[in-house]
Amino acid sequence: MCFHLLIRITRWLCGFICTIMTLLTFSQCSPSNYAFGDGEYITYELNYNLGPIWLKAGKVDFNTRLVNFKGTPCWLITSAGRTVASIEFLFKVRDSYKTWIDTSTYKTVEFQRYIFENGYRLQNTSWFDYRNRIVLSNTKRNDDPLVTDTLRMKSCTYDMLSGCFLIRSMNLDTLRTGQLIPIRMAIDDSVYTIQVKLIGKEIIENIDGNQYRCLKFVATMVEGTVFENDQEAAFWVTDDKNRIPVYMEAKIIVGYIKVYLTSYTGLKHPLAIIESE
Repeated sequence: MCFHLLIRITRWLCGFICTIMTLLTFSQCSPSNYAFGDGEYITYELNYNLGPIWLKAGKVDFNTRLVNFKGTPCWLITSAGRTVASIEFLFKVRDSYKTWIDTSTYKTVEFQRYIFENGYRLQNTSWFDYRNRIVLSNTKRNDDPLVTDTLRMKSCTYDMLSGCFLIRSMNLDTLRTGQLIPIRMAIDDSVYTIQVKLIGKEIIENIDGNQYRCLKFVATMVEGTVFENDQEAAFWVTDDKNRIPVYMEAKIIVGYIKVYLTSYTGLKHPLAIIESE
């Protein structure tokens, strides 16, 4: 079994969920109403398939809170990705992300990322200067010296988490079945364009035993990461005002992955669950 590949898959889980929740930022830069609220907590489980073997590989969670950060009322959004204990004698992943977003403008104030993957460590902090359209960042890898960088940015630019939660508050009513949406996504040290398409409405039965009314999308993933050439990943988000992913599946270079919604608390709106008769 390729353990380095599994590490990359577990790390990819957090980014994939964020990507599918970042749809439609092509035309809408800030929400008029928020789909999430103070105290929301959502958890996902990653399963990896190699031949006849299914392996529970990792988990990722998302949490939102209202806080005062450096004198500014902010949304604090945190996410943590990790391998499950049963496989950590083989490899261990602990990835965490934090973003502080101004509640009045929905602009990122500060973004932090910490990566631990089988001994490899990365710490990154970024500050967004929208007036001058630059991002200032400090990055430290393992015991290497701290690296400071300045990146140019365009308007409607967000970090991974703020972009992820932005889409949940957007209006999807104008999206047509079959419509292709180009999304720019940073993977590793490059920027790729991923094509996302709305397939239609479906009912998904999740591993929690509930049935959800969902919107189904497919995304053409990036060759050279953990995916095959032009491979499509499918995902289903709730057809309600929460817009949270319920289930995802994709074929990768070696095997398959499936991602399930496992728990949620503090949702702002009723969830599109089909009640049992």
